[in-house]
Formats: sequence, structure tokens, C-alpha cells
Amino acid sequence: MRVRDIIYALTVILSTFSCTGRHNDTSIVILPETLVQLTEEHSIPSMQFTFYQVGKEYQTILGGTDTADRTEQDIYQAASLSKVVFSYIVMRLADEGIIGLDVPVCSYTGIERFVDKKMAARLTPRMILSHTSGLYNWAYSPVADGWSTSPISFHYPADSRFGYSGEAFSFLQRAVEDVTGESLNQLASRYVFDPFDMPLSSFEWRSEYDTLALDGFTSDVQNTGKDEYFGSNCAYTLRTNSTEFMNFIVHAILFGEGLSDSAYSAWLTPRSHAIRFANERRDCDKDMYWCLGVGSVCHEDTTVPDKYWHWGDNGTMKCLFVVDHDKGIAFDYFTNSANGHDISDEICEMVFGETYSIEEWIDNRDDE
Repeated sequence: MRVRDIIYALTVILSTFSCTGRHNDTSIVILPETLVQLTEEHSIPSMQFTFYQVGKEYQTILGGTDTADRTEQDIYQAASLSKVVFSYIVMRLADEGIIGLDVPVCSYTGIERFVDKKMAARLTPRMILSHTSGLYNWAYSPVADGWSTSPISFHYPADSRFGYSGEAFSFLQRAVEDVTGESLNQLASRYVFDPFDMPLSSFEWRSEYDTLALDGFTSDVQNTGKDEYFGSNCAYTLRTNSTEFMNFIVHAILFGEGLSDSAYSAWLTPRSHAIRFANERRDCDKDMYWCLGVGSVCHEDTTVPDKYWHWGDNGTMKCLFVVDHDKGIAFDYFTNSANGHDISDEICEMVFGETYSIEEWIDNRDDE
């Protein structure tokens, strides 16, 4: 029986127990006051946290120092969690035979911006999704006017090592849009937002965000505004909230809805050892691996995933999700603060009893 079938069966069984007054002995209780205290200690104006465990309703908690008029519909920047949603879209397209995971991306779009075109011609979706493209995170600031025409250089040879790159994801986005004739947001609506009940989520700015989108705040609580990005970018422009993103986690990551068995397996199978910095191998790198767009913490001395996760960091908007696939447990949280990752280890400890060194691994240094 497939893992997702086992989780589904457990969901039905545990839901039945709940209806008859019985309780799951492994039930995890998240105390709202603990999360609120964390956000206050770290000067985080606003946070949404959503927790899921198989057979139970979502638990969504609002916290922060500024709780006036806050609701579960508030919209945050998902930052790099955008990449996870995009990776799922790519896997759907691969399932349909529209994109080949091992076909050079240059087969679908141009490589004019690349300095080393021979190396660029080697890049495949599988390399890009597992962050082994060899590209820098960004060739040029992606929010600057000149980004779309800036030259792209390689930091490492293609497929030689892990190297986190939003630039590579953006290159793959151009290929996906060229080959499908649809925009990123159109594809996201069809494959993710509509089927997974995410009506307020979007890679593009929407008029509702004028009121629903929260302002970001620096570490010393200076307001930086809403950051209304131009265009859409699969690496960082998704806006959503914790409840809607949990819908994606449950439907896509836990149950693999919409994917064939082979695509689902490929998506969540580790491909690259996520040693973050080339010149410094750290203890926190040991069990970190990257699947096709999703991070994983593996069982010690194996490449068998124990947890799936990803973080988001747009400066003054930071977020995180962690999933225990085998147990059917997941959380995500979104903040509008540069201090948003300072609470990640404490939340992991609260939910799973371990930290997995995620906070240390994330680090905020540029790759070396």
C-alpha cells in the first residue's frame, strides 16, 4: 500500500474515532499562548500559524505584537515557499508529457542571457529543482528594472553540487510559460489554487491585497510597506496565508493529489546533499537533502526523508513549513518580520520534540 493511501486510511479511521468521542493517543496540543509569547519576545508584529494532524481539523493561531483587526484572511508574502508550489506545477507538466525532467531547458526557451551558453545548454528541470544548476542565487537584484536583461553567470559547473538559486527557478519558469503559452499565475490557478481551495493566493498582485496584504517590518520594527512587486516570479512573489498554504501541503505533499505515483515519488525523493556553503561544511548540513523543489531532513546516515520542509525569506517577510509525512503531521507559519526565523527551532521543538537544526541551516549569509 502506498504511503499516501495509508495516511488517507488513517484519516478516515481517526475521523470516525473523533465522531464517537474517542481520541488519538498521539494527539499534539499546541497552546496559543505559547506562540503568542514567542512572537512578543521576538518583536514580531504579526504571525499566522496553522497545524495539521491526520484525522483532525486545522488549528490556526494568530499571534504578534499588533493583533488589532488581524484575521485568518490576512495575506503574507510566501517568499521562497513560492518555489515549492512551482515545483509541484512542473511535476504536473512532467506527468502530462509537456516538460521532460531530464530534457535540456534550452529545448523550451532561449538562453540569450547566459554568458556560458554551452554550460547553460546542459541545464535540465531536474537539476534546477534540486538546486544543482550551478547558478548564483540571483544574477542581479530580481526587483530591479535591469534584472530581466542582466547576464547570467555560473558559480559552479552545472550538476556539480548543491547551490540554492532563485535565478535557475526563474529560468525554468520562462521555459514553462513558453511551452504552455500560459502565465505562471494561470498555471497555478489551474493546478493549485482552484483545486486546493486557495481563493486568496496569487503570484500576481490583486486589488484585494490593498487591504489584506500586511506590511513588513525590520528587526527593530520599522515599517517597510507591502512590497507590491511587479510581475510574477516563481521564486518569491506568491502571496497567501497559513490556512490556504496548509491546503497545498495536505493535498499535494501529504497526499500527492494530481500526481502519478512515479511523479509523486520523484518529487519527494532526495537528489542533492544540501551542503549550504561550499567553503564550510557544517554539522547542520549532515542530514539535509533536497528533493525536486522541496527540502528534506533524512534519517541519520541515510537518504530516507524523515521530514519535508522549506523556508521563505523576503527580508521583512519570513515563513516556514515542516511536514512529517509518515505521521501525517504538518505546520506552517508566516510572519511579517525580519525576526520571523528566530522562532523556527522553538516551534519545531514544540511540534516534533526536535529542531533538526533548520534555523542554523537557513542562515542569512550569501552562498560562498
